[in-house]
Amino acid sequence: MTEQARIQALLEAGKITQQEADLLLSALEEGEAAAQQAQAVIGEQYASSGAAGWQPEGLRWVRLKLTAGQLEARLDPAIELPVLEGPAEVRREGADLEIVPETLNAGFLNGLLGRMGRLELRLPPGWGLEVEGKAAQVAARGIDFLKGRVAVGHVELEAVKGLALEVTAGNIEGSLLLQEGTHQLRVSMGNAELNLLPGSSVRLSASVSLGNQEIRGLERNPNGGDRQIGEGRARLEVSVRMGNLEIKAR
Repeated sequence: MTEQARIQALLEAGKITQQEADLLLSALEEGEAAAQQAQAVIGEQYASSGAAGWQPEGLRWVRLKLTAGQLEARLDPAIELPVLEGPAEVRREGADLEIVPETLNAGFLNGLLGRMGRLELRLPPGWGLEVEGKAAQVAARGIDFLKGRVAVGHVELEAVKGLALEVTAGNIEGSLLLQEGTHQLRVSMGNAELNLLPGSSVRLSASVSLGNQEIRGLERNPNGGDRQIGEGRARLEVSVRMGNLEIKAR
């Protein structure tokens, strides 16, 4: 069932009002329209970077599809299993978990649209977050891995240890602590501003098709054109098709 059909079914079942259905459909359409515009300008549609690539062995995942709204995920070493605060439920999928937004009351629908409240997720070590957002604001703080796709919105990072993310139209900013593996960030239309924290060991490959690029604090790799910090044990690939890119090492 598509998201549009799901909204229509909720309306027909009397679980939401016509006004709430219209608001949800409008948010969904805005996200899809912005993504299509970005792809039309660029002339290329990326595959989801979160679907493949390196990830730490044994990592467990919390997965979330967010039509519109806000999500903050942060590391909490004091817990053993993920803890969710907000109007949604958590379902088990094998060793992983799925967050399912509640759709039984108007308060949540307003929250889903970013008009009231937000979802807050605490993750223990050994857990990553996979998010697919249509029109979303996502903040990740200290977590082991963030992967997926945001069609339209803003992503904020703080000391995130792994990344495989695509942003179709929007901005991403914050800090990374990368020490092993291969990490990817692809921005179709928007700006990316990243800080590599002390302790990072990264070899960087960066490109901007249309826009400005500024890289500071990383040395050129003597064996190639890439830049690096430390021994370069991890690899970070960043691509911005239309927008500005700034990467610096502290």
